[in-house]
Amino acid sequence: QRLRHASCGWCRRMIVLVGTLTILGGFNLFGLLVSLWLDRRGVPPGLSAQTVRRKPGTLTKRLPLIFFNLAILSIISALPLYYFSSTFSLDLPTVWSFLVQFAVLILVDDLWFYWVHRLIHENRWLYRKVHKTHHEAYAPVPIEYIYVHPAEWMAGGVGPAIGLGLLIGVFGGISVWTLWVWGAWRVIHELDIHSGLAAKVGRWIPFFAATEHHDLHHARPTMGNYASSLTLWDKVFGTEIDASKVKR
Repeated sequence: QRLRHASCGWCRRMIVLVGTLTILGGFNLFGLLVSLWLDRRGVPPGLSAQTVRRKPGTLTKRLPLIFFNLAILSIISALPLYYFSSTFSLDLPTVWSFLVQFAVLILVDDLWFYWVHRLIHENRWLYRKVHKTHHEAYAPVPIEYIYVHPAEWMAGGVGPAIGLGLLIGVFGGISVWTLWVWGAWRVIHELDIHSGLAAKVGRWIPFFAATEHHDLHHARPTMGNYASSLTLWDKVFGTEIDASKVKR
């Protein structure tokens, strides 16, 4: 059904903008609260997927960079959402179009992320100057997914932009509901794979990068597991870490 009160351009802009920022802010706030709890008390026994132990109380000193990144991310996201809101339909998508567009966003975003992530690991200068910041969190809590050099997440943000541009070029637009579901899933997945909590369901989904996949990357950053959402790219390009060969 079409959302009501969307007859004017300003109303459409506000719906797209406020809805997207509410999802982004809401899930990150939840991730922050969970992170503060885990930072103080640690992952409950029997639920941990982390191969190394975290030093309690380290999150506090990382919060300024985390808040800075989230603030800039919100601003950078808000501007194109506001000015290009007409490309987003307010209608609910059909099941078919949703599945296709959702899959395209995941595949394009994760493939781009894989190569950017791999580059900043294999290039020593980029690792020292940019990516090393993120790996200070060798046993991360959820909100530390955004504890990164600003240049890193900005480079990673090109992937979703390419995916959205591709969908707009092919379909002429995209339902804002698809954008919202993908955005929520993207943030939740990042919070999850940085949580240190053992995956109960994700590990059984083919090519799904569960917590253990990314946690091994944090514990052994020179060995591989560069993809975020899917293990597909690590399998295809030969960079998947063999967990059985990692000492715990």
